[in-house]
Amino acid sequence: MSSRWFSIAVVALWLTTMGWLVSTKVVPAILVGEPPSYPAIIEARREDPPVAWAMAWNDRPIGWALNTTLPLPHRLTELRSRVHFDDIPMEDIAKLPWFTAPARGHRVALAVDVLGELVFDPFGRLSRFESSLGMDGVESLIKVRGTIDNGKLSLTVRAGDFNYEKEMPVPPKSMLSDGLSPQTHLPGLREGQKWTVELYSPFHPPERPLEVLQVAVEGSEPMVWAAETVDAWLVVYRTDPGAGGRNAGAVRGRVWVRPDGVVLRQQAMLFNSTLTFTRLPDESARALADEFAEK
Repeated sequence: MSSRWFSIAVVALWLTTMGWLVSTKVVPAILVGEPPSYPAIIEARREDPPVAWAMAWNDRPIGWALNTTLPLPHRLTELRSRVHFDDIPMEDIAKLPWFTAPARGHRVALAVDVLGELVFDPFGRLSRFESSLGMDGVESLIKVRGTIDNGKLSLTVRAGDFNYEKEMPVPPKSMLSDGLSPQTHLPGLREGQKWTVELYSPFHPPERPLEVLQVAVEGSEPMVWAAETVDAWLVVYRTDPGAGGRNAGAVRGRVWVRPDGVVLRQQAMLFNSTLTFTRLPDESARALADEFAEK
C-alpha cells in the first residue's frame, strides 16, 4: 500500500512540476512570442545602411552616434558603433572610479569617444566583443574585451594601471550588450515579453564590468519622430530586483520601437542623468559614416 501511495505522490509531483514549467516557460512564449534574439537582430540589420543618432544629455545636445554592419570573411558579421560626446561635464567624469591623471587638468568639459564592436559567427552567436573609451588624445583610457567559446566568457578590462581578468559561464541564449551602443532593431516585439541582458560598459567600475538587467515590453505609446506621430512599443530596462540594495528594480533605460522592429529612440541613465539617442534620417547617417571611415 505504501508503495502505491509513493507512486501516486511521485506522479503528482511530476504533474505539478510540469504544470509550473508549462505555465511559466511554454505558455508565455506561445502567447507573446519569443523575445528578440541575436540571429533575428543580425538578419534585420544585414542589409541596413549606416544608422545615425543625435544625442542629448538631459535634453541638451551633446554629440552623435553611428551604427554600421559589416560582413567579414568566413560568414562572420560585425556590428560596429561609435558614440561621440562633444563634451561631458567634468563633474560627471570625476565620479568615475577610474578617473586618474590623464583626465586631470583638462577644461570643464571633455570630448569623449566610445567605440564598440561585436562579432558573430555564421549562426548568429556572439563570439567576441570590445568596447573602449578615449578622450582628448588618450586613445584608449579604458577597454573592455570579451571572447566566448564553448559557453565560457573570458573577460578582460584595462583601465590605466588596473588590469582585471575573469572567466564565467554564459547561457546559450544570453544577450550581452554595450551599455552605450544604441540598438537599431528589436524585431518581433509583443506586449508582455521579458528577457535579461548582461550589460558591459567602459563606464562601469573595472572590477564589476558586467551588470544584469531585466527587460520587458511594457506596452505601446505614441511618440513624435520625424515630425510624425508613431505608435511605438515601449521597452524598459531595469536593474535586477534580486540584486538587493536601494536601486533594485530601478529603471536603467527605455527604448521606443516601431511595430516593424526599427528603434526610433533610446534612453540610458548615466551619472543620475538621462542620455537620449534619437534616430536621424538616412542622409545624415551616410555623411557620418563617410566621416567615420576617414578616421
